[in-house]
Amino acid sequence: MFYKHARFILSMLGVVIGITGYYLQLYCPVGHERSLLWIGSTLVFSIGGFIIGRIIETLSIRSHTDYLTGLWNRRYFHLKLREIVGRINKDKGQLCIAMIDVDGFKKINDLYGHVTGDVLLCGIAAILKEGTSNNDIVIRLGGDEFAVVFTQTNSLKNALEIMERIRRRVENTFLSYHLTISTGIISLEQEQDVKDLLIKADQTLYKAKEQKNAVIGYKW
Repeated sequence: MFYKHARFILSMLGVVIGITGYYLQLYCPVGHERSLLWIGSTLVFSIGGFIIGRIIETLSIRSHTDYLTGLWNRRYFHLKLREIVGRINKDKGQLCIAMIDVDGFKKINDLYGHVTGDVLLCGIAAILKEGTSNNDIVIRLGGDEFAVVFTQTNSLKNALEIMERIRRRVENTFLSYHLTISTGIISLEQEQDVKDLLIKADQTLYKAKEQKNAVIGYKW
């Protein structure tokens, strides 16, 4: 919460400090010049707080962003997942998560080189972003592994349809590289533990990887 609104919080804190000092000197008069000094200090504190807050926000975003694709990273995934699962358990909601792996990506790297591999990963990242809603959370877990947390789609059927469209688009976009993805989707019900959720999601992904170029769903 602080990192997300650091600019507002720190700039308002600067305003409060400045105004407090200004009114304190009214009860202990020290001259007109000191009043102007406190007004100036209020502006300095406010602007300084805004600038420092913006730096904090930027550093926070960078620490949770994948450097190659611009997607959220594994750290953000675990932080956000615990937050969402806690809210779902409280509000009696539902959640779908897709775990995605690029089929035979090591072979592609060996054949075409790592630079081409990076370009392909960025292409997949773009397709994942375009194929999901703005409120869904798209993550690069590392290497050739991705994940999508569906915040707008709590139906396993809908999540399967979305990922099937993405699977077909990846396959058709990268035909010359024979690039495909495998996806395991899990639907989280109430009172499920995050650790158990991730284990089951990995198991579902493993089943999809056995088939390759497949989308498989699991419901508790």
